[in-house]
Amino acid sequence: MTIRRVVILEFAPTADEIWLIPQHDRDGYSSYNMEDGLVSILDTAHDAKQRPEITTTYAGGKATNVARVLDRLLTGADGPCVELVTFLPPPEETMRDLRFVMTQGIPLVPSTAAGIYVQCLQMEALRIVKPRFEVLDELKKRGRMQTTRRCIEMTFEGAGGSLNFSPRIVWSQEAAHAVRDRVAKVTRDADLVVMAGSPPTWEAGTEACITPYSFYAEIVNALEPGCRVSIDSRGRYLHKCLAADRMPQFIFMNKEEFTESAESWEQLGRRAFPGIFMVHDEHGCWVWDSRLPDGTDPFSEAQYFPSVRVPRVYSTIGAGDAMHAGFLKEWICSGTDNATERLHRSVIYSQIVAAVSVSNEKATYGIHGDVVNDRFRSRIARS
Repeated sequence: MTIRRVVILEFAPTADEIWLIPQHDRDGYSSYNMEDGLVSILDTAHDAKQRPEITTTYAGGKATNVARVLDRLLTGADGPCVELVTFLPPPEETMRDLRFVMTQGIPLVPSTAAGIYVQCLQMEALRIVKPRFEVLDELKKRGRMQTTRRCIEMTFEGAGGSLNFSPRIVWSQEAAHAVRDRVAKVTRDADLVVMAGSPPTWEAGTEACITPYSFYAEIVNALEPGCRVSIDSRGRYLHKCLAADRMPQFIFMNKEEFTESAESWEQLGRRAFPGIFMVHDEHGCWVWDSRLPDGTDPFSEAQYFPSVRVPRVYSTIGAGDAMHAGFLKEWICSGTDNATERLHRSVIYSQIVAAVSVSNEKATYGIHGDVVNDRFRSRIARS
């Protein structure tokens, strides 16, 4: 099946900031105990404020990370149309009166100040992937609802550690229904839908037909017949997808997420699965083709691919998203009809993308398509 249109769904839009706290007698001093996992931010001068340096600001969210990496890997000649669809709250107060013009053919849409900030950051980072913004009245903040977030990662100069502040996206039951219904419209005619990360949470009563644990299954069922689905999430959010008649075609998770879902594999193990299941850690990845893992000895029947060696690991943040994007890029653009070869190429390509991500200071922002392709060609030539 040729994939011409890909839609990536971002349910948890984020503005991410990386703050560096320097080791300086006046402007800040920090220490990190790696053995105990303890972080100390020291008040070296009693009347001084910490003066962190904001090193990076970018649009975050796991689905947005996948979109950004795909954007760096695709070229105009690669063919598929890729959209990043982000769900945002409606404008409030004076923000309702804002009028926006098209920017590079993409319209900013009226939303909250946080929603507009996310739009600007996404548009700044994407060249080939087209951002699209869906504003829903049901996402209006009420009570403890939160529909956008600001994530701050504090890194400590010379200390080798970091501290992450990442609020949780919280919806209402009404918002979950509204997003599911809008997804059915925005994905019409899509060949592949991509979801990444845990879905938002909400208080689901006993009569609720959609819960956070059934949300992805509801999204899969809302798509048109024939539309493929790729998901990177924890097993507890995938169980109902895998127990249903209609399943995703691609599933990604890290080894920790996989092992914490052992009960699911015991219940679902060896069930026919119309796709690829990939589990990864820093040592390599395990791949199941056309079947689910066996709960009794899950890794025994998987195909194993050792990781690509890297001289130095700067950060593993975003590595899983990089693998997800890399696999999809090569799967879509490999140009071969041989299923075994296509799978092999896609896994190797995904590992090279992850290796490039972890081995540079800019993480996923340091991924360059030409570098990845050169390393991939060299690796394939040797194998």
